Amino acid sequence: MFAAKATKADSSANPKERILERPTPKNSTQTLSRDKSSLSTTSYESQEFSRTPNHDGSDYSGFDGGDDIDDESIYSKNDRTLVAYFGPLPREAEEALNNSDPYTNTMVSKVDFDTGFAMVVSHTKCYIWAVQKETTYRSPPMCYTLPMPPNNNPTLETAPLLPVVTITKSDEPHYGILACSPDGTCWYWNNIDICFSNVDQHVDAKINIQPKDYVSKVECAGPMGYFVATKFANVYQVSIKKQYGASTLTLTQLNGRPGGAIASIFSMIGVTQGPTESQHLAAMTSGPRLQDQHGRWDLFVMTRKALFQWHLYRSGECTLEVEVPLRDEIKDRILDDHTAVLPMGSDPSVRVLDIQYIRNGKLLVFATFFNTAHRTADTPLACALFTISCRNGSGFDIEHVKYLQRTIEEDIRPEASPKLVVPLGGPGVFIVMPRAVIISSTLPDSTFEDLVPLKIDRIIGSGHEDWKQHVQDLATSSELTIICKSSGRLGIHLQLDDKGHPLPLISTSPENEKEEMTAQLQAKLEQAVFFSGKNHNPISFDLAHYDGGDLNQASLNVSREILNSHAQLLGTGRDVTTGLSVRYQRIKNIIDCIQDADMASRLLVDTRFQLCWSTEKLAAANEIWNQYQQRRRDVRDDKTLKENLDRILQDAAAKSLHRIGAHSTEDPLANFMKYHINELGALLSSLQTSVAKTQESHRAILVRDINKILIASLRSAWNFRRLNTGKYALQDRSTLEPWTGTENIIKALTAQYTATLNLCVVAPDQNGTSMDVDKDSSESLAPLERELRDQLCDLADFTLQAHSEHLHYLEGLPTSTESNIRIASAVTAYDDTKTALLGPLGTLDKTQRAIQLAQKYKDFTTLVRLTSDDEEVINGYIAKYQQEFANALFQWYIDTDQMVKLLEQSEQNSDLFTDFIDNHDCSEFGWLHDIKIKRFGEASRRLQEAAVKENYLDRRMTMASLSKLLFLAEGTRDGVVHEGTASYAARCNDELNTATVQVDVANFFETQGEAMATVSDKAEAALKALESPILAKQKVLRKGILEAIEKLLERNVLSSEDLLDVLMLQQSTEINGTDVCGLALDICFQATDIPENRRPYVLQDIWRRIFIADKDAYWRLEDMSDSEARERLMASWMCRAYAVIFHADGHKDEMMLRPQEAKCTMPDNLFRERSLARGETDEAELKRRFESLIQDYERENDELDQRIREGQLLEKWQRVKIIVKEERVAAMMTVGSQDAMMEDVEMA
Repeated sequence: MFAAKATKADSSANPKERILERPTPKNSTQTLSRDKSSLSTTSYESQEFSRTPNHDGSDYSGFDGGDDIDDESIYSKNDRTLVAYFGPLPREAEEALNNSDPYTNTMVSKVDFDTGFAMVVSHTKCYIWAVQKETTYRSPPMCYTLPMPPNNNPTLETAPLLPVVTITKSDEPHYGILACSPDGTCWYWNNIDICFSNVDQHVDAKINIQPKDYVSKVECAGPMGYFVATKFANVYQVSIKKQYGASTLTLTQLNGRPGGAIASIFSMIGVTQGPTESQHLAAMTSGPRLQDQHGRWDLFVMTRKALFQWHLYRSGECTLEVEVPLRDEIKDRILDDHTAVLPMGSDPSVRVLDIQYIRNGKLLVFATFFNTAHRTADTPLACALFTISCRNGSGFDIEHVKYLQRTIEEDIRPEASPKLVVPLGGPGVFIVMPRAVIISSTLPDSTFEDLVPLKIDRIIGSGHEDWKQHVQDLATSSELTIICKSSGRLGIHLQLDDKGHPLPLISTSPENEKEEMTAQLQAKLEQAVFFSGKNHNPISFDLAHYDGGDLNQASLNVSREILNSHAQLLGTGRDVTTGLSVRYQRIKNIIDCIQDADMASRLLVDTRFQLCWSTEKLAAANEIWNQYQQRRRDVRDDKTLKENLDRILQDAAAKSLHRIGAHSTEDPLANFMKYHINELGALLSSLQTSVAKTQESHRAILVRDINKILIASLRSAWNFRRLNTGKYALQDRSTLEPWTGTENIIKALTAQYTATLNLCVVAPDQNGTSMDVDKDSSESLAPLERELRDQLCDLADFTLQAHSEHLHYLEGLPTSTESNIRIASAVTAYDDTKTALLGPLGTLDKTQRAIQLAQKYKDFTTLVRLTSDDEEVINGYIAKYQQEFANALFQWYIDTDQMVKLLEQSEQNSDLFTDFIDNHDCSEFGWLHDIKIKRFGEASRRLQEAAVKENYLDRRMTMASLSKLLFLAEGTRDGVVHEGTASYAARCNDELNTATVQVDVANFFETQGEAMATVSDKAEAALKALESPILAKQKVLRKGILEAIEKLLERNVLSSEDLLDVLMLQQSTEINGTDVCGLALDICFQATDIPENRRPYVLQDIWRRIFIADKDAYWRLEDMSDSEARERLMASWMCRAYAVIFHADGHKDEMMLRPQEAKCTMPDNLFRERSLARGETDEAELKRRFESLIQDYERENDELDQRIREGQLLEKWQRVKIIVKEERVAAMMTVGSQDAMMEDVEMA
């Protein structure tokens, strides 16, 4: 039945001669199954493993080994089922159908392949035409019209009842036609060929049926003849006798008829009422008796309640053998199987609808029921297939039940008259309904089930080969022909298994059920993608019937298989160009089919992006291939260029195949385009490295050609994404990295940009700051140069687009330390790339394009550089981009040292400039703007920050002074004491005092060495005059002190720790009238640049050097008088220091240490920190200096210990404390104080 293309047929007098035939396709030897347990070597999984596909798509070759089926004839196909188109109906029949109504003026059709005829029957006419199983019509066939016997029963005039018509077979070479009207009028034409020319040559017969009864069925019981049945289950045997060229027709009612006997009883008692509804005829079938030497047949009549079996004999005798309450037995079986939802006593409302004789003498019954105890008007019907076997004349047994899932609710109701069709007795089972065909199997272990629904068409009949008189082995396939009202003749082919064995059992675990539903959904989606777009295709690819499957997984699987040519439904024999185009069209259909099914909301964001990206890849691949083929045609006369172009593309494809682990072939590019489009990014990133190896003489042309390919492919991909953003709902952010934004793509585009830039002739920029519009000189450039410059702009555009996609992807990742680092790195790379790519365009007469791209990607640095001379344009950009552009403009003024323009901002830009200085390090000049807008407090803080960073001493003191003045001005202006004002005021004073001290110390040393000419000589002279005895032995410390003095003399700022070293390792007790000890202690506690973890050790350094400062420290108290000792002690450093502590306010104990507490105990790591703070990085030098510095501090510790042991330091320290207290009391008494008292500030 599934034939290949057929050309248009010519008209002929004989309808059978009007058809062109083609050989019937043989059954395919390969099982088309998605079951992973039975995958062949050409399966998708094996191809993925080897990475080298060994087929070009699915095999559409016929199912019986014949020619390929025409692709345009296929309407639906999956791994088990194929629906194909076999031509239109005759014009007369089509016109009659178009004028009919399925509810008031119905028509039916029947196809009989044994006789070679098909028919469409209406109330009054029968349209007959010749058919052959192997033939496809390309134009409407010729048909003949026969009148139907009239229906003279007035009670049936309004009922949509049709005559029953069959083509009779006999031992003669001619076929006859038997037609019975609903009222029992029967006509018989002996010779079908003659009757077409003389429709009146028929014989008549009449069945006397009961009132309200009518003829509804006809059954061919093989050699036993024909049987007609009525609504009330009256069965009549048709007897056709031919003698001397004439035919006679008689109809005899069977004895023991299920409806007739009851009707006769009612008639005898004078009641015209017929059988009850439960005794109405449902279906009738027949078949040969098994193991019967006489070739007898059985006739089975099924009412809505019972099943009857007659034995048919060649003599014409018929005997009723069995009568069983079939409906009750089916009901009990349903209740047993549905105990969870149908409790005891439930009524599932079983309706038996059809019955068919199948292999091995069994019967197949189709029934509907309700599988829930609580029903509403919307409760759907369930249906099942019951396999029944005979018990040697004693009844029937239900062997097996198959509950169907793929149903269409309105079509399985009894009013729709669903028909059960079992071609060749199995294994395929078809339930033909007005708008769909359910497909199943007679095999008990098979779980296969499929549904072929129609969109807007209607099925009016079906047909298949007769098998009962020619019993064959169980076939591996089943074929059904259906006649559709609008679409004509369709064929459904079912392929179950190579040997007809049962399909593997599938576990009922939830996981496997989900996988099974997903596989079914994928198959249905695949059919929709490949066939739903065909013109006049009546098949409905309704995905809702597979609602339990994972749509995301199914759609991605279909997309991936199409992308890499693994889809079974892809045709074979196509070249690369056609194959790419077909795959592109098919992969675009995925989202359309999902939207048509109203299921797009079930797709996850990542799935939608992946579907779009897959389509983009095929669009880009199509452009790559077309550009490549076009360029080969353009340079066909230049053998060298053509060979170089081929080598570049093939080399890039081979590298890509190697990178993804696939085997290369003689034509790597074609192989890649067929089977590896999913890795298109690898091919694009390999093109640049391949072109870099070409000869210099052809480099420019080849770079241009590769640019064309890159630009065309990526433009195609991005255009598709832009135009289909709404369709794929890409407004949300995906967690997956876009294939056009990977680092490999970015690197490849950047490298190609660089290669193109190197080939362009750079026109130097004359003013160095900005260019105006594109120059007319570009018109005089060579065409190749102009094209390269245009391509350079496109490459810059695409590279920045890839950067922006990469950054957008990173920003959507979950927040983590790693992702933050990646984002920061990507932002920096993006910003740097903008300037690097767009900057050269201005020098190549592409200023306008550079400005456009700068606006597109918000490269405000380039935009400012190209337009900074045009104030009107600048103001326009500020109005458009606000703060972002203003920040770039202000930074440009800073970088180009245009401070006047920067500070002279108009009033309308004042707020933008204020925001800029508040969010950038503008401490050096921002305070000027703060003063301008009267933000004195902010100006004070900004100046103070700048003063801390200032290294020039005099300027630092000036800035600290201004900072304090501005602070005072802020307080005077608003008169409000703000939070933190006191602490900030203290900080202002401390910073100013520290700067003043450094200035005083610098001036002091300047006077000490003023006689010297150079700074180093002055520093050396001052140090020699003032250095302590211990400092002469401390080489590292002395060198550091000398360097610090030189910095002071150069008016550079010292760190507080270095300043303390200078103060405490010289011998002058006062500087400019200020006590050195007091200065040192103030700096120790007020300086902000001394880390808190080192401050206690700095205090140790101060007191230790106070205790060892005096040169003559080993005199003894007992060798002198009290007055002499008092005089010496009062002149000592420790007396001065203790006096400072004694007279200080606040926490005195924190400022003082005893001699035994002043030894240096700083940890090694803090020593290293201070050394590193000085900028020392050489490890060897750092280690050497560190060791020497430790020795210098050890000398101070040793000196302190020696003075404690030999110089009576502790005793002198006690005497100093007493002297200071006595002096305080004397001073207070001098001024007349009556509250003089001794205070002990000794630490507890």
